[in-house]
Amino acid sequence: MRDRVCQQAVRQIIEPIFEQDFYYYSFGFRPGYSAHQAINTIRRAKRGGYDYVVDLDIISFFDEIPHELLMEKVRERITDGKVLTLIRGWLTAGVMEDDQFHETLVGSPQGGVISPLLANLYLNHFDWSMKEKGFAVVRYADDAVILCKTKERAEEAYQTAKTILEGELQLRMHPEKTKVVQFDEGFRFLGFDFWKEYLILPDAKVKKYKEKVHKITRRQQGNNLNEMMKKLNEVSRGFGNYFGIGNVKKKFQRLDEWTRMRVRAFMRKKKSTVSNRLIPNKVLEEAGMVFLTNLLTTRF
Repeated sequence: MRDRVCQQAVRQIIEPIFEQDFYYYSFGFRPGYSAHQAINTIRRAKRGGYDYVVDLDIISFFDEIPHELLMEKVRERITDGKVLTLIRGWLTAGVMEDDQFHETLVGSPQGGVISPLLANLYLNHFDWSMKEKGFAVVRYADDAVILCKTKERAEEAYQTAKTILEGELQLRMHPEKTKVVQFDEGFRFLGFDFWKEYLILPDAKVKKYKEKVHKITRRQQGNNLNEMMKKLNEVSRGFGNYFGIGNVKKKFQRLDEWTRMRVRAFMRKKKSTVSNRLIPNKVLEEAGMVFLTNLLTTRF
């Protein structure tokens, strides 16, 4: 706990310093930036004629950041020896696995408070280098796409990215997962499937949501209706507010119907009623149930 508090204190001091240098289309884990902004940027680029994408995948990024190269980038802005010693200490603190201590000779500790900032700092060189060569990068932490107007330009971007990431930053691009694709073929980024003009909610995300709802609305649970509804609404709001920017109306409608069925079964069980009459939607609303379709947005 002391370590996390210390990391947060250092981050609050050094983050504004690095923020002055960060690439403006880097959206991950930065104050005032969000995944929705990254998605909106890609959609606007598509409407602007950027039909090809380099779908970039970096292998084990957080585990393979070279400490010395990272510290060089830290020292470009930070000269305080105590702060530098702290950051190096966090990088080399090691990990415990199966009661065995393992040194960390490379990588930034995932889950560490300061790790997202250090990750953005390390990849900032990639962002600006690609920009200098005329390529449009949209990045969220270690997930990134490079937007191009032609296939030839996208293939050139692929090779340029490989040179920078592997040659200059000593990282590894995944040879199969990193690929040049057209919007008509589709690609996945930040939880959505981008396809043509559409932003599609993947079936895997729907399945995961239904699993959470199923667990919350199990009739065997000891929760009363209010407790169950509170947990359900937390899940629904999080899911709906994030994915509601996509082309998801029909899927949201089907999910609402299925969720209402689950809630009605829960209510009948708790009230010990054997009535076959359908509990109206109005009753569910009065009980406080949040519907996904009410969270849809047309901002994009």
